[in-house]
Amino acid sequence: MTTRIVELRRGILKKNDELAAGLRARYAAAGCLVLNLVSSPGTGKTAFLERTLRELRARGCRVAALVGDLETDNDAKRLAASGAPVRQINTHGICHLEAEMVSKHLEGWELADLDILFIENVGNLVCPSSYDLGERVRVALLSVTEGEDKPLKYPTLFNSADAAVITKIDLAEPCDFNRELAVKNIREIRPGIRIFETSSKTGVGMADWLDYLVAQQGGVPPNSSGQPTGVVEIQASSQAVLSPEEESGDAIAPASNEFSVATPARSFASPREAKEFLIEWIDAEARRVGTPLSEIERKMLYVSRKGWTLPEIGDVQEAFERYHDPAEYEEKIGKLIRGIRLGAHTAGNQSEFDSWTEAVRVLSKQDHYLLELIAASGGIRKSGGRISLWLTAAVVCGVLVAIALFMGH
Repeated sequence: MTTRIVELRRGILKKNDELAAGLRARYAAAGCLVLNLVSSPGTGKTAFLERTLRELRARGCRVAALVGDLETDNDAKRLAASGAPVRQINTHGICHLEAEMVSKHLEGWELADLDILFIENVGNLVCPSSYDLGERVRVALLSVTEGEDKPLKYPTLFNSADAAVITKIDLAEPCDFNRELAVKNIREIRPGIRIFETSSKTGVGMADWLDYLVAQQGGVPPNSSGQPTGVVEIQASSQAVLSPEEESGDAIAPASNEFSVATPARSFASPREAKEFLIEWIDAEARRVGTPLSEIERKMLYVSRKGWTLPEIGDVQEAFERYHDPAEYEEKIGKLIRGIRLGAHTAGNQSEFDSWTEAVRVLSKQDHYLLELIAASGGIRKSGGRISLWLTAAVVCGVLVAIALFMGH
């Protein structure tokens, strides 16, 4: 019975991901930025979105919204007061939106006539995390009335988000909300994520949020410091070297000059910091080319035999073995790294090159799967041998530890 449930869930998610990929292609072709807003009920998501729509329209942006709810069209009516086109999606008991629902409710809308489309998901912190809607930006919302530990209780959502919004910040003091702890908890789950502290009532923080949206719509993805993300080189030498795939054109197209902003070379205090930096670049490149990494795919980049990794990496590896093909995964990551290399070669930004190579140098002090992927990015093998060896090694180590403990007793 368990096997049947797992296979059924795998089939459902695969179908959704295929539909989401088609939606993502439609959005990109139309030049429409799509955001998926996810929160628990009562976070103030609708009030936040209503003000967002109204202020973006005042800036001249063409915006629209799809609203998910189990029943009623109350939220859609509220959002329509902004003057933006709004459509209600009633799920009738389903706790999340799916790509097929979104696709059906887009019929009759010309996406090319929109700059930004918002999808307000059903109020839930669990189910929506697993369903890709083709969005380019996933936003996790947390209100000050919910407490600072929500990110720790619901890590899947915050880990898969591109941005986090703290709402009702005007109530922080009467709610005894610990802002520093909330930010710390969010970044513990999703290092480097962009965080906005806002109030729909007073307008605090809305300007920064709107600026972020406009920048995203223009194709310039901000990083955690709010500056445009640059393209970086992954070679260990100062000479940019192209792989045979890149020379023949069999690689992802390089990023535009918008991604090549000169910034000082970074230094890294620890292998963990270096690893998070490298993974953030790969993740950003995946979103840029329209093939965003799933939560499991991104977490697998943290695998390490002798070095810092995620506390739940064992569960991640188990889920990966169930739902992913190692060879396809390694080829996907390799193509992304080659795309980064090609973009850096084209842009010629020395500071970004230095930052990437310094991160690789710091990380090389330990034993990380990510280093093997970077080293092999000039030509990914089809066998999936590297990750198989890593997973086997993890199992063997676990068995040896169990034997040692048993012998000790």
